[in-house]
Amino acid sequence: MSFDRRSFSVVPAGLVDLLLPLRCAGCGLAGSVLCAECDRRFRELRVIRPPALFREPPIHALARYRGRVRTTLLAYKEGARRDLERPLGEHVATAVRAVLASGSIHETDSLRLVAAPSRDAAVRRRGRAHLTRLARRAERRLPGVRTADCLRLSPRVRESVGLGSGPRFENLRGGVLPRPGRLPPPGTPVLLLDDVLTTGATVLNCRRALSEVGIPVVAVLVLASACRES
Repeated sequence: MSFDRRSFSVVPAGLVDLLLPLRCAGCGLAGSVLCAECDRRFRELRVIRPPALFREPPIHALARYRGRVRTTLLAYKEGARRDLERPLGEHVATAVRAVLASGSIHETDSLRLVAAPSRDAAVRRRGRAHLTRLARRAERRLPGVRTADCLRLSPRVRESVGLGSGPRFENLRGGVLPRPGRLPPPGTPVLLLDDVLTTGATVLNCRRALSEVGIPVVAVLVLASACRES
């Protein structure tokens, strides 16, 4: 019989650590949530310019979506490794500070972090909105920056895993909607946060949804890029 840490959700954390020693989510090395080598792979912040998004605001990626990075993000998103929220949230905060320091964003005192939304069914299955949780974690280390949970997906949007570029764009077309009552004031600059950039469909539709209510996306930050880059 095999167990994972989810099997002990009602057991005190210290006892769980004795029963199941902590292992790196990226490589399995015992002793840490994310070992130094796997953690380092989320420190390669760079600006990317996918062909489909060349007219969009600057897109910053923490890592490339492969190997240990892919394993780590899947463990956080789908594998119930909620202990990754702290290190990943810290990487998001560090990246946002770097973007602000570059001078590419003005009016930084009013900047809002907006996470790309997930389908309601996915949020229920995972037990949380994983990107919003990261944004709120990062917010703690970013004075003056706040998180706005102001986007949602239309019920008609279906699971996009396995869809090619064309079907993925069609699936999301007009499917990202603003949440009335949760929107920041018109003109408030937004940094959009997404987990994995593939085709760019999510970024495009999130930006359009915010633009239609007068809210500009001034930069995009993704945890990892899996797309072809120019």
